[in-house]
Amino acid sequence: MKLTLFVNHNCNLRCSYCYTGRKFQRPMPLDVARRAIDFGLAESTQPLLVLSFFGGEPMLEPRLIEQVLEYAGPAAEARGKRLFPAVATNGTLLDKRRLDLLHRFRFQVQVSLDGCAAAQDATRRFRNGRSSSARIERNLRRLLDERFRVRVVSVIDPANVAHLGESFDYLMDLGVRHIHFSPNYCGPWDDEACDRFEAALRDLGDRYAARFRAGEDVRLDPLNGKIVTHLAEGYKERNLCQFGQQELSVAPSGRIYPCDRLVCEDDNDEVCIGDLDRGLDTAKRDEMVRAKNEPDEECASCELQPRCMFWCGCANFETTGDVGKASPVVCWFERCFIAESDRVANVLYGEKNAVFLRRFYVPEVELPASR
Repeated sequence: MKLTLFVNHNCNLRCSYCYTGRKFQRPMPLDVARRAIDFGLAESTQPLLVLSFFGGEPMLEPRLIEQVLEYAGPAAEARGKRLFPAVATNGTLLDKRRLDLLHRFRFQVQVSLDGCAAAQDATRRFRNGRSSSARIERNLRRLLDERFRVRVVSVIDPANVAHLGESFDYLMDLGVRHIHFSPNYCGPWDDEACDRFEAALRDLGDRYAARFRAGEDVRLDPLNGKIVTHLAEGYKERNLCQFGQQELSVAPSGRIYPCDRLVCEDDNDEVCIGDLDRGLDTAKRDEMVRAKNEPDEECASCELQPRCMFWCGCANFETTGDVGKASPVVCWFERCFIAESDRVANVLYGEKNAVFLRRFYVPEVELPASR
């Protein structure tokens, strides 16, 4: 199970596309955090509890995180469960104190970084307008040097899309090996911006293929994921998010949401599925899960439907106001990603690229190392 604690609504950046809404100081009380841990452990049907810290910027609250984990570790052990801490951070506050905290509890770290300096500074500046790129690069290098498990999430926005391929190479050259490009579905995607994205995506595909030819094993989503959906003939049930089921998020108020992206300012009763005092509204939760997992008539008749993320409830709600209704923008992005992944996969498969084949077709032990 994944339990996300939204430890504060505040943040030291002012990203142009931020979906969490207004920034304000509301840290999660320690008592609420402890009750959330107890709730998550009781709800989990799995032996592993992924405990994720989110915001706002969670690294504004290092002492709270430390206290939560000092409680959560023994609580999980008492229930026979393993604890797996994770954090989603903008990477600007990783001083020695915070790095020691991450080391102590063996965190998996997700850094939000939109890529090269031009891409990052187009969309992710400090609240006073200053550039954030140099500080984040320095801190990301420290994370990599100290061998943290690091995943970088980069948002594709009309303001930075022209730098997509350059950002991929920049992250690869830094040593990041798990990269996820995530579209800002709510951005101003007019015809010109769409044309820029399609050109940038093809450039990204070419650079992706070049890395495999250079002998590098690339983990780039959504391209890797879409290649897998081709081989597996679509998403399997285990690949779908566990929205509201084995994935829950708790706001500082103690209100419960099916996904961290839906907490926002914690003021939308439509997507709130309970609170720590009364527990889950399971009927409401089950109806939301059913709605998001069943394709509507148009999606159901599409030949790409098995490979499409029409079931992403948070993306649907952000773009249509309905967890079960995919927007034309989501549809267009999914079509683009599927088409580009198929193009580069066909090229690399035709070339019998050993690293590509080892990544997607056979276990590594069955192929000799590439030369």
